[in-house]
Amino acid sequence: PQLTDNSQRVAYLQSLGWEVAPEPLETLQFLLPEELAEPYLSYNELQKEQGFDLSQCCGKQVSRFTYAVTNYPGRTQGVQANLYVCEDLPVAGDVCCPGADGFQTTLEFPEETA
Repeated sequence: PQLTDNSQRVAYLQSLGWEVAPEPLETLQFLLPEELAEPYLSYNELQKEQGFDLSQCCGKQVSRFTYAVTNYPGRTQGVQANLYVCEDLPVAGDVCCPGADGFQTTLEFPEETA
């Protein structure tokens, strides 16, 4: 999907099952190195699990948009979704919760456990 503006990014995350705040908490632009090294190599392993591959964007400008997630199962606050966009296309992403009991996982919405 083309993610040229904020409403398209929010709609993309919603299409994956996430409810997020309408505006990003943070927007960051950076140049991805010509060759992936740590921490990008480890992060790219997580991305490959969900069909992304950061190596396609080496040497290019990438934007990271961080949104507050409001519907993570079992967590009412502190969860964020990071969406990485290169040339208006999603190229990586994760859902994370910083801190001592934190985690980082794919953009796939977690299965409800009964």
